[in-house]
Amino acid sequence: MVRRTTARNGPGRAIRDTLRRGALWGDTTLILLSHRPRLALALLAGLIPAAAACGGSAPGGIERFTGERITVEASADIHIVASAVSRVASVRPVPDGLAVPRGGIIVFTAVAEDSAGRFLADVDFRWRMRDPLAGTVSDRGLFTAGSVPGVYTGVVEVTAVQRTDAGEFVATGVASVVVTSGFIDISIVSVTIFPSTATVRPGERVAMRPGALGNFGGLVQDLALVWRVTDPAVGEIDQNGILTAGSTPGFYEDVVQVQARRLTGSAPPVIGTASVRILSLEEARGGVRAVVGPSVVVGRPGERFPLVLFAFDFQGRSVPLGDVRWQVRDPDVGVVDRDRLILGDTPGQYPASVRATATLGGAYEGRAVSADLDVLVQRPLAQALGVPGDAQVVPEVIRLGHGARARVSLLYFDADGVAVTTGDVEWRFDDDIVTVDARGRVSAVGPPGVYPGAISAIAPAFDGEPQMASATVIVLGPMVRAEIVPGVVSLDVDGLAQFAALAFDAADNRLFDVQFAWELAEGTPGSVTASGLYVAGDRPGDYDGGLRLKATQRLAR
Repeated sequence: MVRRTTARNGPGRAIRDTLRRGALWGDTTLILLSHRPRLALALLAGLIPAAAACGGSAPGGIERFTGERITVEASADIHIVASAVSRVASVRPVPDGLAVPRGGIIVFTAVAEDSAGRFLADVDFRWRMRDPLAGTVSDRGLFTAGSVPGVYTGVVEVTAVQRTDAGEFVATGVASVVVTSGFIDISIVSVTIFPSTATVRPGERVAMRPGALGNFGGLVQDLALVWRVTDPAVGEIDQNGILTAGSTPGFYEDVVQVQARRLTGSAPPVIGTASVRILSLEEARGGVRAVVGPSVVVGRPGERFPLVLFAFDFQGRSVPLGDVRWQVRDPDVGVVDRDRLILGDTPGQYPASVRATATLGGAYEGRAVSADLDVLVQRPLAQALGVPGDAQVVPEVIRLGHGARARVSLLYFDADGVAVTTGDVEWRFDDDIVTVDARGRVSAVGPPGVYPGAISAIAPAFDGEPQMASATVIVLGPMVRAEIVPGVVSLDVDGLAQFAALAFDAADNRLFDVQFAWELAEGTPGSVTASGLYVAGDRPGDYDGGLRLKATQRLAR
């Protein structure tokens, strides 16, 4: 049954300044952080201890559980091998921390190293989210921020998988994100494909990534994409943007094409293109490939991005580099200061706009190598006005346990595109799932599950049309299972493996009000820390169920 609640508390008020300083939702203060990664990490460092002390309650004013405890257990298999293989020992995302507006896109890359700190090229990277509320990440490292602003520590996880004759080795790293309340563009102006020029060996597979720029300088979400190549000699591309290069060497200009349109829109698609260079077999075998990390920079004016150059031979082995020189080929992009790119003040798309050049060492001494970087500069947040008439329930996703409470409000844009709120709102809700009172206070009453559109709001008419929006409610239940990721590892004597602990309710909702305790099964060599970092012992063997996890949740009374 759908119920209605109406609140009439006077005229709306502009909240642009409030959005910049922070917004108060119920009893929960939301802090909107800088888009500069270094500042964001500094703030993260200050906020993490407080979150840990209070048990890490989720955004939206969810109350902490107290009362009866539930405990579940999980285990993982450990295989220790004696091997002289130069195996992967660590992996780190690049960047390892960032701030991004809700709905914004960032492309993560990763670097894998062995125990001596040497870069490894013969590894596969797997990406996943530890907290889906923070956003989503594709299997190629394309991160899309969620709709709930907040600080999310260690939520983007990358696992480096190295397959050798001695077995499979893995290492895991994490990145933190700060999701701010930047508004999302809803109409596509232009589309860029990254990389703007793909240099590949015959038969090589490479991921092409699109960036759709909106009318207010932001990145448009909810895209429907159609990929194609206009010359069959280039190869084939699937609908995930994975290009498989052909066998005919040469340079093919603007041959990769993507058509992008919004899933919920009716506007015609916008087309973006990219070029491909296919190396000859001689070039591939005798050449050295240089790669800039991150592979793409997407940010706003004044943001700083650390840059690094890697070089690999035709077998994927790391090649030592001499001095690296950075050249900004378009002054509007910004400047490079000690291996850090500082974005300029002119929004726009700048393909191959920064070049890195370095001399090679080792067997390739005396030669030089170079690589280009694509840059997309977004419009500053102060200029990112909304579309008049658009409305949004804040937060758009509400997570709360049975009987817990949160608060929502309605935000919409006036005739100037300025975000305003009003107390004059009619709330509609499914009273089998939630209740909403006249002040926007939400209580969960239904069973565990995800309920899109369980809450909707109607504000007074604006320009002849009422403002309407809806929100998704995630009702959390008691914990029923725990999971260790990865579930199986193979590693050398004295090797390292980082495990993650996850907990879920009966509806497969991820739970965060859970305490985890790690231990080794009797007879498993090595040690494990309180954070799940395992150090292998000196006895090779197979230890099924060798790592154990105990997850404990305190239930509401």
